[in-house]
Amino acid sequence: MTLSKTLLAGLALAVLAAAPAARAQEALGDLTLSFPGLATKSGKVMIAVYDSAQGWAAGKAVRVAMAPASDSEPSAKIPALPTGTYAVRVFQDVDGDGKMSKNPFGLPTEPYGFSRDAMGQMGPPTFDDAAFEVKAGANAQTLHLK
Repeated sequence: MTLSKTLLAGLALAVLAAAPAARAQEALGDLTLSFPGLATKSGKVMIAVYDSAQGWAAGKAVRVAMAPASDSEPSAKIPALPTGTYAVRVFQDVDGDGKMSKNPFGLPTEPYGFSRDAMGQMGPPTFDDAAFEVKAGANAQTLHLK
């Protein structure tokens, strides 16, 4: 092996070895979501967390979770999110079928909500309307389902 190939191989190994260490030092935040004032205490609150406008528009969540609606103070903790901008969509699956029920006109018949209590015009809000920052450590959002 020539000297330049040896140096390149050594550099590649150093970069690969440093990658896990860099990830280990990445700042993480825990996100606690609470859902006060649910109209009914049945079913589960289904949660989807998004980290980009593209993911939001495509329905590609980076994390999903569930919270029992029967709890006295329903909440869910999403642990170890990399710091950054996120938005959350939730709905209360009252009938237990795992999907948002809608009427014949396509309007939701089960309670739903978005982070920052964002509301859209003739549809869901934009990612930017619902977006918030997750910082290192503890973070919280309260969502009021409609």
